Amino acid sequence: MAEEEKAVTEEAAEELELLTAPIGKTFNKYSIITMRGMIAQAIMVVIEGVIMGAGLGAHGLACVGIIMSVEYINLAFGNLYGTGVPTVVGNYLGAGDKAKAQKVFSQSFWLTLYTGLIITVLFELFTPQICTAFGATPDILADTVAGVRTFGLLLPLTILGQMLTAVLRVDEKPNEAANLMTASAVIAAAWLALSTFVFHFGVAGAGVYYGLSIGIWAVAIRYFVGDKANLKIDKADMKLDWSVCGEIVKVGLPFFLVQCGTFVYNTVANNLLGLFGGEMASLYIAAFAVISGYVIYIIMMVANAFAYGLQPIAAVNAGAKAWKRLKELVRTSLLTEIVVIAVLTVVMWLAAYPVCGFFAAGDPDLTPIAADATRICILACCLGYTSSMMSTYFQTVDKIVLATILGISRYVIFSAPLMYLMGSAMGINGMWWALVVADILTGVLNVGCAVREQSRLSKLEAGE
Repeated sequence: MAEEEKAVTEEAAEELELLTAPIGKTFNKYSIITMRGMIAQAIMVVIEGVIMGAGLGAHGLACVGIIMSVEYINLAFGNLYGTGVPTVVGNYLGAGDKAKAQKVFSQSFWLTLYTGLIITVLFELFTPQICTAFGATPDILADTVAGVRTFGLLLPLTILGQMLTAVLRVDEKPNEAANLMTASAVIAAAWLALSTFVFHFGVAGAGVYYGLSIGIWAVAIRYFVGDKANLKIDKADMKLDWSVCGEIVKVGLPFFLVQCGTFVYNTVANNLLGLFGGEMASLYIAAFAVISGYVIYIIMMVANAFAYGLQPIAAVNAGAKAWKRLKELVRTSLLTEIVVIAVLTVVMWLAAYPVCGFFAAGDPDLTPIAADATRICILACCLGYTSSMMSTYFQTVDKIVLATILGISRYVIFSAPLMYLMGSAMGINGMWWALVVADILTGVLNVGCAVREQSRLSKLEAGE
């Protein structure tokens, strides 16, 4: 009986495309499919920038700069479960243990939902205090509070949606995940236009937009109910098993800290811009919103598409102990990310003035500040985003401490301290150059770890 069960689980593992198809082809397939959804999201961000720049002006963009800190908290919890859950589920699927994979997924659904509800309650109760801590100056506080409150109401759906679409990729439904991302982009952009130009909801309408842009992904729940579902939501798992929850959180913690690092970076930057910007503080905060909320955000989405393409492949192959395939995956994914992001950076550098003018609605005061800063900030992005790639990879091979260090390296270890130090010495320009130095240091650290990992995998492959 034991031998028969083992044969069944091995056969189930061998049926997985993620475990048998060529690495390069599979990585490209999953990255490109995910990129399709990311492109839709990028188009949505472009439309968002045009609408907000034209409809809300520099004041509205400054408010959005603060609201982005809430977006990064949303992404932090979304990535906690959006990487932890599919990684653990993928590990069990790769090992042929579908029953354990099912248990982990069902528990994760309820854990994710409970987390979103708790965060929403906190944001609704303490909104003014939270916005002030995030760097909102008195002249933008009221509108920022309105935007954060409306966004906060939809946080349970946004966090749940990120987890469910990530599991769809491990469930070998990457097209369905990409389709949801595309649909949400269209619906959210339409809402933003109506709320800004027709209903005149202002920043409060923008808060709803941020919630819809990812919250619609929660429609993915339909793939996890019914008899045909490979992984199902079970009411019996409403009572959480803390050992399962701990396993998920342990694996997802590095990516959670990556996004927490982004939140810290965004909040520190807004506060420092207020400190060093003097009478022009709100204008600098608006410029930073254009840079981080649109220009760099678009670059980040492309980089994340590669990380999302890597994650299910790494998870399943780590579970199957396919060392040669993992070694090839590290080389392929890291090289692809660096080259593609470098090309995108060159395009953004050349187009900095029209791009920033586009998002700033041609504001004669805001556009040159944002464009000049953009040309500095993005110089070494291709190295900075190696942290997302390698942190995601090391999560899947259960190197949690290393994954955590690499995940927070860009924003927490390097960017935030350097922004303060170089900003104190050089003013606002020092803050922009600090991001370049941070990206270079991040790249050196992560590429070094990738080289070391290649050596480790070679020894495992040789049976040493």
